[in-house]
Amino acid sequence: MDPPQRPAARTGNRLKPEIAAFDFDGTLADTLPWFDGILDDVADRYGFRKPSAQERQQMRHCSAQDILKMLRVPFWKLPAIMIHVRQRMAEAGPGEVRLFDGIADSLAQVKRAGVRLAVVSSNSLDNVRRVLGPEVEPLFDDYECGTDMFGKPAKLKRLLTRHAVPPRQLVLVGDELRDIDAARQAGVRVGCVAWGYNHVDALRAGSPDALFLKVADIPAQLT
Repeated sequence: MDPPQRPAARTGNRLKPEIAAFDFDGTLADTLPWFDGILDDVADRYGFRKPSAQERQQMRHCSAQDILKMLRVPFWKLPAIMIHVRQRMAEAGPGEVRLFDGIADSLAQVKRAGVRLAVVSSNSLDNVRRVLGPEVEPLFDDYECGTDMFGKPAKLKRLLTRHAVPPRQLVLVGDELRDIDAARQAGVRVGCVAWGYNHVDALRAGSPDALFLKVADIPAQLT
């Protein structure tokens, strides 16, 4: 007997949540070029395999777990690697990491529609706030940042508890397959952006509740 099929990701789907929780890296901020530039150095420091240019493109179709296996990164090294990467980003010069074009305006539109905004990220709170900047940072009502690479389900559940909303009234907006997994574990809905780390074809195959093909789709589908 064939397993049940999940519905395909929908574009133009109106989600209208009470809370929109945004991933940071690859969703709000264009961090992939910066990370790509330091990856070989981090590999040397922590003794994992350097991917070729072709493999870097292939990795965009893979889950985080499969990427770790491909690069031969043991799970016990992840905390130290993530702390190091966060520190490197904290030392990045002005303009090395910036928001995607149009993100600030799209977030402002969602906020004006009465949706509460949050950031849910494994990046540090200081890095997130610094890149958001003084104009965008005040738009957010809550933050769940830091800790481990696979800690988003717990972060989402804490948001639900603090804001006293049912799971269906929170939408996680992210750019990776692990965001889809995290949302399902927390029982919330998920929308994926097409401009982040995982390739849009991989995200579509993961059947999120919505797919944002361009930045302007964020207010169009969240309000």
